[in-house]
Amino acid sequence: MSMISCKRILALAACLMCLAGTALAVDPLPIDFSPGPVPDASRFTEDSYEDESISVHMERIWVDECQFHVAHVTIADASQLRTALAAPFGKNKTNRVSTIARDHNAIVATGGDYYGNEEGGYVVRMGETGRKKPLKSRDMLVIDGNGDFHILIHSDSEQLRALVESDIPIVNVFNFGPALVCGGELQAMPEKYQYNIKGREPRCAIGQTGPLSYVMVVADGRGAGDSKGCSVETLARVMADLGCLEAYNLDGGGSALMYFGGENYSTKSFKAERSVSDIIYFATAVESPAESGEE
Repeated sequence: MSMISCKRILALAACLMCLAGTALAVDPLPIDFSPGPVPDASRFTEDSYEDESISVHMERIWVDECQFHVAHVTIADASQLRTALAAPFGKNKTNRVSTIARDHNAIVATGGDYYGNEEGGYVVRMGETGRKKPLKSRDMLVIDGNGDFHILIHSDSEQLRALVESDIPIVNVFNFGPALVCGGELQAMPEKYQYNIKGREPRCAIGQTGPLSYVMVVADGRGAGDSKGCSVETLARVMADLGCLEAYNLDGGGSALMYFGGENYSTKSFKAERSVSDIIYFATAVESPAESGEE
């Protein structure tokens, strides 16, 4: 068993212990672009956040001369996996990952797929459809109302139709890729894909490890510390080793930044951030005592 696998088991066990036995059902957050509740600042440590609705455990690992920042997340309700935009659909505006995350009370966040930098793609955010132009040259990630991931190789039209017609709503759709892990199987990288997938670059990915359990990963590169960046193939191996059943490559490069607890958890400085159109984040489902007036 690899060192990553051992760490993953310990982190996931901690997440599950936090939420296990919490039979308390939390009220779902609205499926819209409203911010999550303000988290309880006293529950943050240097590398974790826990309350009755969410458990986040952070770690840093090195693989092949690249530093990976990993967030292990378990939530009580699918609505806590959220996306946010720099501006409403149709407005060509961008903002920093950290700024969008802070404005939406994110506990942990990364960039999304920078949909505003494209003219194609089937784009859905928080149940709202912004574009219906599937790209067969790309793999697609669909997140449904149960918080489950569905990866469509080459944006498979039959699979997409089945998901659209399903009783379970589609909440978010991303169009960057490629697929990293599908059905627990490490994916071979395509010979041709955009965005220099074979080069050493800063990278960003998200994966599902089980029901309402996820990992978010950012790989440093381009002079961030001593990290040399990684290929998408290496990123895929890391996501598989972290136990992902499904994993997907997101917008990296200048967009690759991990936000946690109001700070930059990755090595890139806030000043070096690229402004983007969208982020993925996790929110608490309970209001901070300071916000609710409780002691």
